[in-house]
Amino acid sequence: MKINQKIMKKICLIILLALSNFCFSQDPRIFDNYWYLTNIIDNGVNNLPPTNDMGISFDPQILNAHACLNLSANVTFENNTTNFSATNFMYCLCWCTNSVTDAYENSKYFPFLNHLDGNPATISNFTYTITELQGGAKSLIINSEFNTQAVYSSVQLSNTNFEKFDFSIYPNPSYDYLNIRLANDYSRDVELAIYNEIGIMCKSEKINSNNSRIETKELSSGVYFIKLKTDTDTLVKKLIKQ
Repeated sequence: MKINQKIMKKICLIILLALSNFCFSQDPRIFDNYWYLTNIIDNGVNNLPPTNDMGISFDPQILNAHACLNLSANVTFENNTTNFSATNFMYCLCWCTNSVTDAYENSKYFPFLNHLDGNPATISNFTYTITELQGGAKSLIINSEFNTQAVYSSVQLSNTNFEKFDFSIYPNPSYDYLNIRLANDYSRDVELAIYNEIGIMCKSEKINSNNSRIETKELSSGVYFIKLKTDTDTLVKKLIKQ
């Protein structure tokens, strides 16, 4: 009878260990790092974060995402080690004072985690992959079920990677005016020039605001090139005037 008890204890121990490994058969690297957000790719369009400290962390049951505010959720990892779902999303009850970070958080980052076609989701489903990079760094890519990816790094990138000069123009095509939006709170003086398709400058002025409205009534219909120049950077984008 004693031998049978010992055998039963061993069997129970083996079953317990098997169940433990079954429940925690995820890639341990996802739990061992704080992951710094480097990009949100939405239908092939890159959306770089405005700061280098946004990110996410995981334990076997909870995710915590940080931007300007914090977002947490319960997570369930499937045992194929690549799929997980998130439910019971909760936002911290605090106030964000950085308008640029707040805008990115509300339009790109948190919607990636907790929005379903523009509405808060009851459950969000994801897959993930972790890749070893040179120098010991790791890359985490989380794929949503809506053709969107979040790209993370285990290493915090320099602020200079997030402060690169860039701008957007809208509406494009334009009619009577054009909006110029400078990326990443770029506040230094910028020289703007508008060239037609044969290279003749049609308009120029200085921009010293992150959001500027440029009148284009005097321009004839056609293709133009918007050139923005700083002390260190020059960027050109195409404009259609109607």
